[in-house]
Amino acid sequence: MFRDRERGMEQAYFRQQDAKLIAKLRQKAQLREIAHALADKLHENEPVLFERIQKLGVTLDTGSAFILAPLVEVAWIDGEVSHAERDTILHIAKQRGVEPGSADYHQLLDWLAHRPSDEVFQTAVEAIRIGLSVLPPDESEERIATIIKACEDVAHAADWIDRLFQLDRVSYSESAVIGAIRRHLAKNVIGTSLAGSAAR
Repeated sequence: MFRDRERGMEQAYFRQQDAKLIAKLRQKAQLREIAHALADKLHENEPVLFERIQKLGVTLDTGSAFILAPLVEVAWIDGEVSHAERDTILHIAKQRGVEPGSADYHQLLDWLAHRPSDEVFQTAVEAIRIGLSVLPPDESEERIATIIKACEDVAHAADWIDRLFQLDRVSYSESAVIGAIRRHLAKNVIGTSLAGSAAR
């Protein structure tokens, strides 16, 4: 009896963490608020992943930058980050509440100057996927589309030579990476859709 009660209290706490994250996502809150809510969920529900993130040096103060890591990955596909790609990422970050001079901002500058490890990119996408899993499929798809649009904006960012020749294209390598990000984030949506189809 006590074990069932303890399990029920634990599940109620997990639902509370999910509700907090859902509220932040639906409010389209600043990235800092979403990062804090996501950290709470990962700490309770995904302790192994949470520990991996900590070992990568990510803290609550740099959580917003971590959420923007997929954009940084796209920028580094060609082996270097152009001024236009850098400016596009910093503009998107500022729109979502990352202020110049903040720890998040400095982390982004560092990652844009020195390519992070693949583990940073992979872990960030997995953390974002788990964060989006709390939403209904349609809302999750909407958030994924927003992330992919931001990745495409970075990929389309062009330096003055490209603008001079009116080149506005996404390279094969960029398309492949963006496609991989989309597929990983959509795992929950696909699984939920299949489960719904089976139930019917």
